[in-house]
Amino acid sequence: MSDAQSVWHLDGGRALTLSGSAEARRLAVAQGRVWLTLSGTADQPAEDQWLQAGEAVALAPGQTAVLEGWPAADFELLVPPVSTANRGLLGRRFFGG
Repeated sequence: MSDAQSVWHLDGGRALTLSGSAEARRLAVAQGRVWLTLSGTADQPAEDQWLQAGEAVALAPGQTAVLEGWPAADFELLVPPVSTANRGLLGRRFFGG
C-alpha cells in the first residue's frame, strides 16, 4: 500500500482475501484488472466478476471478497465517512444507494 495515495498493489498470480466487515465498503480498481469473487448468502450464490480500472463494487456488511490481479492491479478499499446506520446523503452518494 502507498501511504500517500491509500492504493494497494496486487501482483498477478496472488490472491487476497478481504474478510467481512461490520460496515459496508467500496472496492475501486485504480489500475489494471481484478478477478473478484464475492461471498454468497443463503438467497444468493457466490459471484465471480471482472473489474477494470475505473470500475468499483460495493461490499455489503459481512461480505467477504477474494481478488486477484490479472496480470496485476492497484485498488482502493474505501469505507463511508459516517456509520452505515446513519449514512445520510453522503453515504448514499458513496455507495449509490
